[in-house]
Amino acid sequence: MTEEQGKTPQARNPAADPDHAPEKQSELKLNVGIGVLGTALSVGVALIFFLVLDDIVLGIVFAVVALVALAITLRVASRKRNAKSS
Repeated sequence: MTEEQGKTPQARNPAADPDHAPEKQSELKLNVGIGVLGTALSVGVALIFFLVLDDIVLGIVFAVVALVALAITLRVASRKRNAKSS
């Protein structure tokens, strides 16, 4: 039995990659795209609750969700931009 056969295979941990790695840049780009879609959908749903259904409470909930999605999207976009420049 060789040393290779005795080892268990290790899974790749993409979170451990540096931000400037090509795989990580692709992941960050995907995360920004998903964040933009999530933000836009949350804003749309909040507007529907505010303007069409006149439900203030759920409108506020979705507005908060939109703000959190926007904050996360901006954070990921800045990580992507900072890694690309260095």
